[in-house]
Amino acid sequence: MVDDTIGLNFEDKTRGAASASGADNEATGASAAEACERIKFLTEFINKCDYQYYVLNRPSVSDVEYDRAMAELVGLEKTHPNFKLLQSPTLRVSGVAAKEFGQITHETQMLSLANSYSIGDLIDFETRILKELNIARPPGEELKSEDIPYCVELKIDGASISLTYERGNLKSAATRGDGRTGEDVTANVITIKQVPLRLISDCDLSVRGEIYMPRHVFADLNAVREEEGEQVFANPRNAAAGSLRQLDSSVTAERKLNIFLYNVAKPPVIHETGGEAREIKFAAHSQSLEFLIESGFRVSPDYAVLNGMTAVIAHIEKWDKLRHSLDYDTDGMVVKVDNLAYQQALGFTARSPRFAMAYKYAPERAETVIESIQIQVGKKGTLTPVANLRPVVLSGTKIARASLHNADEIKAKDIREGDCVIIEKAGEIIPQVIEVITARRSPDSKEFVMPEKCPACGAAAVRNEGEAAYRCLSLSCPAQLIRKAAYFASKHALDLEGFGEKIIETLVEHKLVGDMADILNLKYEDFLKLPRFKEKLASKLTLEIETKKNTTLNRFIAALQIPFVGETTASALATHFKSFDHLAEASVEELLMVNEIGEKIAASLNRFLKDEANINIINKIFASGLKIAAISSVNKTSERLKNKSFVITGTLPVPRAAVEELIESHGGTSVSSVSKKTSYVIAGEAPGSKYDKAVKLGVEVISYPDLLKMIELIN
Repeated sequence: MVDDTIGLNFEDKTRGAASASGADNEATGASAAEACERIKFLTEFINKCDYQYYVLNRPSVSDVEYDRAMAELVGLEKTHPNFKLLQSPTLRVSGVAAKEFGQITHETQMLSLANSYSIGDLIDFETRILKELNIARPPGEELKSEDIPYCVELKIDGASISLTYERGNLKSAATRGDGRTGEDVTANVITIKQVPLRLISDCDLSVRGEIYMPRHVFADLNAVREEEGEQVFANPRNAAAGSLRQLDSSVTAERKLNIFLYNVAKPPVIHETGGEAREIKFAAHSQSLEFLIESGFRVSPDYAVLNGMTAVIAHIEKWDKLRHSLDYDTDGMVVKVDNLAYQQALGFTARSPRFAMAYKYAPERAETVIESIQIQVGKKGTLTPVANLRPVVLSGTKIARASLHNADEIKAKDIREGDCVIIEKAGEIIPQVIEVITARRSPDSKEFVMPEKCPACGAAAVRNEGEAAYRCLSLSCPAQLIRKAAYFASKHALDLEGFGEKIIETLVEHKLVGDMADILNLKYEDFLKLPRFKEKLASKLTLEIETKKNTTLNRFIAALQIPFVGETTASALATHFKSFDHLAEASVEELLMVNEIGEKIAASLNRFLKDEANINIINKIFASGLKIAAISSVNKTSERLKNKSFVITGTLPVPRAAVEELIESHGGTSVSSVSKKTSYVIAGEAPGSKYDKAVKLGVEVISYPDLLKMIELIN
């Protein structure tokens, strides 16, 4: 069993051992053997903490203690990479870019379950089971319904996964695929904190489970995607499957996936201390679930072993209401004969086991009327159509509004004001319109048309080519004020230390900031008007404003938050145009001469910089005393890469950001896409499609050491 007192041992283990980082470890003269032992201890300590926090929901140490242990492990592994263990928790947060997924052949085939949609189907299922099991039994000894034990589990609506462990260490993770061969998604599954990297026992094990996305994570993810103008996921199942197949595992890590295990694919083998191997055999499926729990896995909660189909049906009906309170999707219940000898006797069809069936709940839907459609302006300027509904109760809650996502969604479903519609909750949490009952539509109804102007500020509503969303691009839009002002002050822009979003909210609330330019006009006495603001903080913030009024061109361009113009593009524009006046006066054709700029970005820049409201805000910023002190915030050390552009692809021996800064510090430009104008492509391990495009266009491909030779850092 897991040691519940692991947190008590950490301080004792820390004393006398290598301290807070790998560098400190070296400085104190710790031997390689000491570092190796320390890495082993920290790895086990953090993995146990993860198990207690993410699986048992019972934290055992403070966040500070946990973070300190993780920081120490990262430092030690950096200094002693040869001692890093396969089950290191640092693997969970690293981003690994894969060109494509490899294939894994399942040791035992992953089958699908037969589905049932009525109580009658379940009764027929049991009738077939009794008939098959009673064939060889003598008269008078036939099994009856109450003689059949069933294990009933929630059917988690996610993506199936197969995990393989060797000697207790996670070896591989594969999707279902065609049942015999799946995709190797090990790098992504490692990021899921509820998946143990090391089992409690030294065990060879093959297990099956369901990876899912919690409902609250799904809701947050779709809200962000909608705000960004991206297509939203239809349900948590699709979101989980898409997140599991990301080529960059850091994206998977951000999606906060979770997992339940439901099956041991073959008898596990335990390796004893003396070297002997022992196969574990179970008499019942429920015993295998208990084994999984003891091994450190999460299994379907509240599974029940019930005798006879009558008890099973009562359990299923009970959960039809309870399931709505869960933070994950369940589309039914899985009913399995619990006795493994009975399972073996019943056997399999070509596609599914005869001893199990999935009962599917009918989706809960409701009919209502769209009384009106209004436009909601998000923090990033996205215009989202929202249906105001005649209130209706669905899954136990009153629903009065539903997002219609974007103009394309409305057009595809032909949604209009006054329509009778069918709604359901996507992932049991987000109301959405499923269908329009056109037969009941009024003859004078009109197609809905997105507004040409932002309802919050009256500026033009723009839809960029290739985007689903309409956006307001105005710098003075009140709906976007807090977010735009906070980014304007952030470390990515003017870097006004101390101006976090909460302080910006306070300044806006007290009407001291009406647009981003107002931040630069704040005075000492303005801060003293705010609640709980003392002289020391007021002095600090006032000094910060005056100090940062001298900025660089690339930071200023980034601070304006022009659509599609991030920090890298801002640097490319600064290097090319040398002054903001030249950039503001540039035509689309002149913008396209910059390596980083394509037609979409050029059109967005031109539209933004020609907008009268934006021009007024920009002029107000300069009138406040802001000065462009330099072209770039990167200190130039040479001009060896002047007029040369570089694209980076693949995994390099140093972080990509460091390579980009190195290029810029020697006068070059780092760009994101390959074109005929690109000077070089720097290729690391596992280069992607950019490498292929460079070869096709005849762009010279170099290595990271080649770059260092170009700037004379190595011979």
